[in-house]
Amino acid sequence: MPVAVWKKITKLQRNFLWGGVMGGRKVCWVNWRTICNPKEKGGLGVRDVRAVNLSLLAKWRWRLLQEGVPLWKEVLLAKYGGGINMLEGGREVVPYYASRWWKDVVSLEKVGEVNWFNRELIRMVGNGENTSFWSDVWVGEVALGVSFPRLYSISNQKEGKIGEMGEWSGSNWNWVLTWRHNLFVWEEKLLFNLLTRIGVRRPSQEVDRWKWRLEDNRIFSVKSMYKALENLLILEEGSNPVEEKVFGYLWKSPAPSKVVAFSWKLLRDRTPTRRNLAFRNLLHPEDSINCVFCDSSEESSTHLFLHCRVISNIWRKIMDWLNFNFITPNNLFVHLECWSGEVRDKKMRKGVWLIWHAIIWVIWKGRNERIFNNLIKEEEELVEEIKVFSWRWVLSRLNVSPCLFYEWWTLVNVLRGLLKGRGMLVGGSTLVFIFNCSFVLCWVVSLSLERCCCCFVRGCW
Repeated sequence: MPVAVWKKITKLQRNFLWGGVMGGRKVCWVNWRTICNPKEKGGLGVRDVRAVNLSLLAKWRWRLLQEGVPLWKEVLLAKYGGGINMLEGGREVVPYYASRWWKDVVSLEKVGEVNWFNRELIRMVGNGENTSFWSDVWVGEVALGVSFPRLYSISNQKEGKIGEMGEWSGSNWNWVLTWRHNLFVWEEKLLFNLLTRIGVRRPSQEVDRWKWRLEDNRIFSVKSMYKALENLLILEEGSNPVEEKVFGYLWKSPAPSKVVAFSWKLLRDRTPTRRNLAFRNLLHPEDSINCVFCDSSEESSTHLFLHCRVISNIWRKIMDWLNFNFITPNNLFVHLECWSGEVRDKKMRKGVWLIWHAIIWVIWKGRNERIFNNLIKEEEELVEEIKVFSWRWVLSRLNVSPCLFYEWWTLVNVLRGLLKGRGMLVGGSTLVFIFNCSFVLCWVVSLSLERCCCCFVRGCW
C-alpha cells in the first residue's frame, strides 16, 4: 500500500474519531500512536493501518518461503526469475519493471528495525540441501557466521549447505569443515565451541522447512505478526505498572461506553479543562482558568476531580455511603486503584467501578452546567444525582434483580453484608439475612414506620 494511501485512511479514521459522523475540524486530544496502543496499554485498541499492511505483506513473504510451486509462484518465477528466492538469502532483486506489490514485499524490512521478519523465522533442518551452514539461523538465535566470525572468515565453505558440510560413516554423521590454513590453538577452541553448539544434529530424509517462532504451532499468522510490529512501531516505552493495571480493567466497567471513554481521556489528562484549553490557546486571554466550583485554584484535571473543596466533600459523602475509607491520593490512577481495592469480590467490584464512573460523569456534567447554563447545583444535589445515575446503570447494565430507588440508597451496604454473611443496621432498619442456595430472603424491619416487609435479592452483583 503506498504511503499516501495509508496516511489518507488514517486521516479519515482520526477525523471520524474526533469529529463524529458530521466530520469537521475538531481538537485531536490524543495522538494517533497512543490510540493504536492496546487497551491494556492505555490506548483504544484501534488497528494501525500501516502495521496491518506490513503484516499482510509479511504473509506473502512467508508463502514464498514454503515448499511447492503453485501457479502464482510460477508467474513470479516467469516474471522475476529465480530472484524470488532472495528472501532466504536476504538479497534484493527489484527490476525496473517490478510491480508496486513486489517492491513492497522485497523492501519489507526497510520499515523500522532491520530483520524484524527474518528474526522470527526458525529453520528446521531436514536433509540440509537448502539451508546454509553459515548464513541461515538453524541452531541458536543467530547465524553461525555471526556467532563465530573468525571461523567464518577463514572457512573454505562459506556458501556451503549443511548437507555438504559432512559425510556419513555408516549410521554416523561426521562434520567435515575445511579451512584456509591450519588452525591456531585459540582457533581450535572456537571450533570446539562451534561443534558443541551444533551438537549431535545430523541430516535426515525430510526436506528443510521454515517455522514461525511466534506461534505455538510454528505456522505464520497475521495476528502474531501484527503483535510483533505493534511492539516495534506502536507501543510507547516507559509505562507505569499502576497505569497499566488501571487501564487493564478500565474498559471492563459496566458503565456506558461514552462514560468509560471520557474516563480514559481524563486519566490521560486530555479533557477540555480550562488549563488544557489555555495550554492549547483555545481559551480567551481574558477568561479565567480557575476552578468553576471553588474559584480558588487552577482548573486542572486532578484539581477538578479530586482536590477541589466542593468535589472533595462529594467524594467523602459517597465514600461514607459505601463505607470506604482511604486518603485521597495525588492522581486519578492511584485513586481508582484505591477505590477498586476497597472490595475483594469480583462481581461487586464491577459495581464499584460503575459508581466511580458515575461520580466522574456527574462532576463533569455539573461543571459544564455551571459554565454554559449558569445552573449551580449544591453538593447534596450532585450526590443524589450520582446515586440516580449509578442506580439506573446497575438496573440496565448489570444482571441484578430490579429494586426501587429508596432501596438503592442502602443496597450497597446490604450487598457488603451479604458478602460478610451477617445482619447489619442500615438507615434505622434491621436487616436479617436468611441464606438459601437460590436466593437470599431479606427481612427489613423498619423501626421508624413500625412495619415489616420482605424482598428478594437474587445474587449479589
